[in-house]
Amino acid sequence: MLLRRVSTIVAAIVTFGGPSILAQIISPPAVVAQTPTSSPRQNPSKPTGWLQELNLTPQQVQQINAIRKQAKDQIPQKRQAVRQAQQELYQLMSGTASTEQVRDKYNQLKMLRQELSDAEFDNTVAIRDVLNTQQRQKFASHMYKR
Repeated sequence: MLLRRVSTIVAAIVTFGGPSILAQIISPPAVVAQTPTSSPRQNPSKPTGWLQELNLTPQQVQQINAIRKQAKDQIPQKRQAVRQAQQELYQLMSGTASTEQVRDKYNQLKMLRQELSDAEFDNTVAIRDVLNTQQRQKFASHMYKR
């Protein structure tokens, strides 16, 4: 009976959520320590990395920095909520939780992922709105390379 339930849940997840979700549920999420990869920037008004290729005006740099600062406050919290929900779903899947509890947690996880995705998209669109046509082409090219 338990095997049948688990098989049904796994089949539903594969059908509706795709293999990547199943892999995330089955294997517990890894905990990654975050360490700074570079020293603090000397001049925050000067773009670094791929942003240099866009030839931004000082006003554009200032606007993009404000957008990024706002995202820096929001997005990590949403990512943490997704990780937490994934861990809880893993525990429910591997424990004795009812199918309804597992499904509720899965639906919560889907909602949290959508919120994270929406926040990341809103951030990208806000940066895009600061750019001119030529800069947007370079920006889009960079985004799709990732």
